[in-house]
Amino acid sequence: MDPFHFKKQPRILVVDDSRSARELIRSFLEKDGYAVIVAEDGKEAVKKFRESHYDLVLMDANMPVVDGYRACTEIRRSLNGSDVGIIMITAQDDDESVEKAFSAGAEEYITKPIHWVVLQKRIRLSLANRYAQEEVVEGRARMEAIFNTAADAILVINQSGCVESINLAAEKMLGYPMHELMGQNVSVIMPSPHRERHDQYLASYLQSGHAKMLGTKKELLAKRKNGQTFPVELTISEVKLKNRVLFTGILRDITERKEAEQKIFYQANYDALTGIANRSLFIKSLADAVDKSLKQQKPLGLIFVDLDRFKWVNDNLGHGAGDTLLQASAKRVRECLREQDLVARLGGDEFTVIIPDLSQQETLSIARQILHRLNESFLLEGTPTYISGSLGVAFLPQDAQDLGGLLKCADEAMYRSKKAGRNACHSYGGESFALQRNY
Repeated sequence: MDPFHFKKQPRILVVDDSRSARELIRSFLEKDGYAVIVAEDGKEAVKKFRESHYDLVLMDANMPVVDGYRACTEIRRSLNGSDVGIIMITAQDDDESVEKAFSAGAEEYITKPIHWVVLQKRIRLSLANRYAQEEVVEGRARMEAIFNTAADAILVINQSGCVESINLAAEKMLGYPMHELMGQNVSVIMPSPHRERHDQYLASYLQSGHAKMLGTKKELLAKRKNGQTFPVELTISEVKLKNRVLFTGILRDITERKEAEQKIFYQANYDALTGIANRSLFIKSLADAVDKSLKQQKPLGLIFVDLDRFKWVNDNLGHGAGDTLLQASAKRVRECLREQDLVARLGGDEFTVIIPDLSQQETLSIARQILHRLNESFLLEGTPTYISGSLGVAFLPQDAQDLGGLLKCADEAMYRSKKAGRNACHSYGGESFALQRNY
């Protein structure tokens, strides 16, 4: 949507502590027809926002004096702050930063280096959505124009829950021609359990006048005509006419955003080479498992696995063979486990396994399986190759009473296996076993 199609020229506040970044964004936006005002940090941004009106704020996250997160929160608390669109721009793409941005009040999240086409579309969608909502509440006379230009799907529903009108974006998004959806109960685009509960929700609201959904954004699933479900962001507004009540639902397909969030989560929690949990997810999972074990007085086992001869493989067969060995080893370890167990790669050739709710003997039985699997031949670069594993096992509460102690005990037990000649497993409490090496 071209900015000049709006009835007023959108004013955008660009906040970045880098002068070159500010000017680059300013130049890009001004070429698109926007009125651009800049601020060099969060403190100046809050001051300028309180002094004037803006349609959108592009906020850098990391800045001196007042960072973008705090500035975003302060803007949301200001007069008209709940109405402005805020897009956070940052070089950080971890899930903690994403959550922090949305918690502060940002409605979109874009990472650096900026993809200019994505930024352009996000700006246009944000402005179109915001202006569309303003137009809808002003009266039915302007509804058709909004429907024809809004990028998001818009549905108008009567107090019986039946669809009275939809826009072209809704037709495209939901896969229904307008004439097929008109007059149908809106629950037809809802998957279970919301589909079955919709009429009850609506009747309860009309009777009590209270609804949590009105005026707030909510993420849920919608259903297309072909039965496919997809994530949407829904905003519902109430329009009270003389003799009846209408509801306007604005749907935004957030599939791309959800996929991006999932990608960020995966990158932050899983090892790129082997596909198993990384150190970060391992520590979080172990902390949860330790807490559960202590509270519920259930056993917890921890296995450290170190691959023997990994350096030899890298030095003699190449790093490609080393990567293949890590992938195959992770697969073999995972195949020895139950669904509720977790295997993680700490880095290099070190793996860890969390075993909840099993006895010591059952956990040691799993460790024995892992040792046997690692003792089998690996085909690396067309060459049958043998390695082995050095395992250490520790138990909660027998060997330790907390996370740190459990890690220390398992690590110490693993080094006992190394010192004992490798291809062995030692438990911290003393039990051990070893296999004959094939190399």
